[in-house]
This record gives sequence, C-alpha cells and structure tokens, in this order.
Amino acid sequence: MLLLFAALTYPTLSLLTKTNDFNPPFGWTLDGAAHLEREYPADADAIRWLQTAPYGVIVEATTPDASYSDYAHISTYTGLPTVLGWPMHEGQWRGGYTEQGTRMDDIQRLYETSDWNTAQAVLSQYQVRYVYVGTLERVAYRVNETKFQRFLHPVYQNGNVTIYEVP
Repeated sequence: MLLLFAALTYPTLSLLTKTNDFNPPFGWTLDGAAHLEREYPADADAIRWLQTAPYGVIVEATTPDASYSDYAHISTYTGLPTVLGWPMHEGQWRGGYTEQGTRMDDIQRLYETSDWNTAQAVLSQYQVRYVYVGTLERVAYRVNETKFQRFLHPVYQNGNVTIYEVP
C-alpha cells in the first residue's frame, strides 16, 4: 500500500506544476499559431501571405539542434514543403538520415555564399520556389542577402522578413 501511495504522489503533485495551475499565461486558446503573433509578428504576417501564395517549395533556416524548436515554423504553418525541417525528428521518423544527405550544409551554403552560381545550384537541386529570410535565418547563418536582392524578385517584405521568389 505504501508503494502504491508513493507511486501516485508524483503524478498527483506534479499535475499543477506541469500545467501552471491550469492557468495559461496568455489565456485559453485552441489556436496553435497564436504564439506567433507575440513572438514572431513579422513571421505571422508572412505566413498569412504564403497561405494565399502559389504553391511551391520554401527554404528556411534549420540547425542540427532545431528539433522541437521554432525552426521550420514557416513550413509548419503554411503547409508548404521545405528543404529540411527538424533534422533529428526527420531522421527518427524517416528511418534514418540518408534522405537528408547534405541538405543542412546546402541550406547553410545557400544563405551564406556570396556566389550566385553556388546559390542557384542549391535552389535548382531542391526545386525551391521561395527563399525565406527572417529572424531565425539571421540567427542561424551569416546571411549574405545581396545575391538574393540582385538575382531574385522579392515578393513579400515586412519588417525583418523578406521572401524572394525563384524564377
């Protein structure tokens, strides 16, 4: 009996701690994207724009430790395919990391290179339609945006977010 009592103590006492006493700090909602308005308002606007834009592959930032983080949220909330989402999560659910290949390095190369031919090769390889440059891209990479400004058409701009369309 004592063992049963001890086993039930943690779940019972931790329930209020884990649920913040059932008092969510930003109110109750069923909208999984509501936090974007607070944390990434420019991204939230860009997501709404992309939801009405023509379908196409989007490239956005990802890092080796991106799983269960804010990375890949553009693809998540638009439904557009991305070159690579959460690497560890993808590998876990896809049965390995072979499919990912060099995608993470290619994305970094795309954002950081100053050479248009290198960038164009990555865009072509993954049939990218949109290049997303926002807060997380600038955090993850040393973004060299000049090549995008010179060779691509900006189809959306708001605050620190620019979306370029690949012709």
